[in-house]
Amino acid sequence: MNEPMLEVSSVSKRFGGVAALDGVDLRCGRREIHALLGENGAGKSTLMHVVSGLFPSDSGEVRLEGKPVHWSSADQARTAGIAMVHQHFMLIESMTVSENVALAERAFGLLDRSALDHRVSALAAERGLEIGDPSRRVEELSVGEQQRVEILKALVDVPRLLILDEPTAVLTPGEVEDLFALLRSLANRGTAVVIVTHKLAEVFALADEVSVLRHGRRVGGGPASGFDRNSLAHLMVGDGSLPETRDKSSECGSVCLEVRGLTGRPRAGRMALADVAFEVRSVEVVVLAGVDGNGQQELQEALTGLSPTGSKGEVLVDGRPIGSPGDAREAGMAVVPGDRRRDGLVGEFSLWENMLLSRPALSAAAPRGWMTPALWRRRARGLLEEFDVRPPNPDLPAAALSGGNQQRLVLAREIGAAGLRVVLAVNPTRGLDLVATHAIHARLRGLAAEGVAVLVFSTDLDEVEALGDRVGVLYRGRLGQSPRAGIDRQTLGRRMAGLGADE
Repeated sequence: MNEPMLEVSSVSKRFGGVAALDGVDLRCGRREIHALLGENGAGKSTLMHVVSGLFPSDSGEVRLEGKPVHWSSADQARTAGIAMVHQHFMLIESMTVSENVALAERAFGLLDRSALDHRVSALAAERGLEIGDPSRRVEELSVGEQQRVEILKALVDVPRLLILDEPTAVLTPGEVEDLFALLRSLANRGTAVVIVTHKLAEVFALADEVSVLRHGRRVGGGPASGFDRNSLAHLMVGDGSLPETRDKSSECGSVCLEVRGLTGRPRAGRMALADVAFEVRSVEVVVLAGVDGNGQQELQEALTGLSPTGSKGEVLVDGRPIGSPGDAREAGMAVVPGDRRRDGLVGEFSLWENMLLSRPALSAAAPRGWMTPALWRRRARGLLEEFDVRPPNPDLPAAALSGGNQQRLVLAREIGAAGLRVVLAVNPTRGLDLVATHAIHARLRGLAAEGVAVLVFSTDLDEVEALGDRVGVLYRGRLGQSPRAGIDRQTLGRRMAGLGADE
């Protein structure tokens, strides 16, 4: 049997009246890649936070190479050789990529910036991670680029135990393959790897062992080769069933969202758009695929009326020009941002207060300028239950939710609203479990069937295939061809990597 690197015995953790972990056991051996599965709120991230020193456990024991450990801080765990890539990035946005990596290296004091940038670039190349110019500030990076920086930070030194929480959520297929090759190489060198994921395909592509949590308890596990998709799905959701998605639309609705010749001047660290033009009709879902950092953020800003001075082109909803976020909201556009924590929520606000962070919601809650909080709490609770936000307590702060439940909260506010004409959703199922992903896909297709134009930006080819009536690819600020139907998976992957011309 493989010598154990990590052993977790009967670990429990409560937050107020909620039992996040209830007597969990877990074992991960040297040279082993262990997949940790479960629905949103099952306790996966909490367990890894206990192991990595972010949270103390209420009871139970954690052993590293057979020795009991009691971390007083995450830094102490890191010094002992435990590195964790968090689902919610632990980056200082006002600092550069190199400076963030230097903090992980514990390189304090006066630094030669040029030498530091060179060293970080060399480290990124050695680890097979494309981070671009390391002198850029983190606040200028796309979500996918930030993810790569987080992974690089964790791999400054070769860790004894590497934990990755949903590391592939915003990576492209090619980047995922490169990451998996790197993880296998680390495991072969003696590192124990735990990967938290919702993607069953990743389990069979990468993992040696698997454990499944449900409601804070380990409900099953063993060698990954002993499971198939159905058996793992059953362990994850119990007797629950997956919502049925609607068939893709073959109807031709009216043009609802029209984009004409969007062109922007280059800015530091940003991708300029180059004559981007397309349309989205009511009753259809259009998906724009692409490696993060190829103009998605700039296009999203333009679509919502945030284009910088000097940009050219037009965005119209039902023929109405969009020149500001207010115009977009008035025209019936809902926006699910790519970074839920930075752009979608205020962590300190309660769930019901976050549900009010859109003009339609405020108008519905206070039609004459006066609002009754108790009434809106009840309405908010109904949406929370409808979108399965756990727990559906409207007075809970948004920061207390797991990542997947924060995503559900944003989706409840945006696509649960009335009077929608356009839905703009960026990686809408990022961090969501199997059941929630199917439910959101079904809801987006349902909105399209009701006459809403749905535009999705996604880096996940499974999602692209599941949702897109028509698909386009963004590469270096260009949309090579208007979105169309019938692009196969291999062709999509090549175009996302800039290989192959549009025919």
